[in-house]
Amino acid sequence: MIEVEGKFRVECSRLEGLRAQLTGMGLNYLGRREEVDSYFSHPCRDFLKTDEALRVRRGGGELTLTYKGPRERGEMKRRLELTLNVSGDAESLLERLGFKLALEIRKRRDYFESKDLVVSLDEVEGLGCFVEIESKGGRAEDVMGLAESLGLGKESYVEKTYVEMVLEKKSNPS
Repeated sequence: MIEVEGKFRVECSRLEGLRAQLTGMGLNYLGRREEVDSYFSHPCRDFLKTDEALRVRRGGGELTLTYKGPRERGEMKRRLELTLNVSGDAESLLERLGFKLALEIRKRRDYFESKDLVVSLDEVEGLGCFVEIESKGGRAEDVMGLAESLGLGKESYVEKTYVEMVLEKKSNPS
C-alpha cells in the first residue's frame, strides 16, 4: 500500500480543541492508545541512508510489523508501507535474523477516521504534539484539505519522521 500522509506540529494545548473539531466534522473517534514503536537497523544496509524503516509497534492490544520504503518526492510524504499483524516475540525474531534495535519511540495517540482519512493526535515523548493525517486513497489534496479546515498551515508541516527528529535531538541536545 502507498502511504500518503502529512504531519503537523501543534502546541499540546490545542489537542483538546482539535479533538472537538474532528468530532464536529463527523470523524469517528476510535479511541486512545499508548504505543511503543521499536525501530530496527538492517544487518547489511543503513536504513537512514536508504530512507527505509522497519518497525514493531505495540499498542492497543495489537502487535504489528511494518516496513516503510523510501519517500517519494512531492508535496506530501508518500512511500510504500507494508504492515503485518503478528503475535509473539517479534523483536527476538528480528534480532536472531541480524537486525538490531536502534530506537524506541513512545507516544499517546487519539485515532479518528472518516471514509477517506485516518487522523491521529499524537503526544510523542520528548518531541511534543503533532497531528498526522493519512489519506486512505493516496490523495494529498484530501490531507491538505483537512489540515486547512483544522487551521494547520504550511508553517506547521513537518517533513521529518519521528525517528529523524529523535536522532536529531540526540545529536543536538540543547
